[in-house]
Amino acid sequence: MTPILNKRQNYDLWQSGAFGSKLRAWRTITEWRLAGGHTDLRDVKVALRTLREGGGPCKYDLKPCEVDGVAMNWMDHNHVLWDQIMVNEMAPDSDLVIQGEYLNGICQDEEGFALWGYFLYSTEKHPMRDALRIQPEHTYGLRADALLHQAMTDASYEDWRILLDQYPDHVLEVSIYDRCLGDIPGRNALVWEVRRY
Repeated sequence: MTPILNKRQNYDLWQSGAFGSKLRAWRTITEWRLAGGHTDLRDVKVALRTLREGGGPCKYDLKPCEVDGVAMNWMDHNHVLWDQIMVNEMAPDSDLVIQGEYLNGICQDEEGFALWGYFLYSTEKHPMRDALRIQPEHTYGLRADALLHQAMTDASYEDWRILLDQYPDHVLEVSIYDRCLGDIPGRNALVWEVRRY
């Protein structure tokens, strides 16, 4: 499999469904509007993210009526272009079981032993950036695999193992929930990002 070396490549694969089940997302605010996001999905909170290289600002738990104001602020103060702002349906943080970043490669544990797989995770019920800052934990190797396997439905775990086979030496961002969600039935895990950048 071709390595994922930039955010644009990651986003295109994620949007195509290559990483498994996902929540609704719109590439631009204009696309979100055309889909009726600002009216038909009035009760659905959203997140705004930027797709430029090196990341950029993101904002969670927005009501649809707040989208334009945040976007204009970013354009004025962060030099973000209108077509660099994407809209995502918010994940239900209150239903989180575990989330984190999994290094799908060889690493060393505290004793210096080489193991495959390092998982930096949190059980905090907040967006991932915040959760990993508030209460980070970590595990390696078979323990990391067992922790993920126990939290995932069988279908999600099968999808996960396929991604690990396809993307060695990549970091995979994953959130696992206590219920199934997303656009593929029977899945309770959402892989947000697969990257080697």
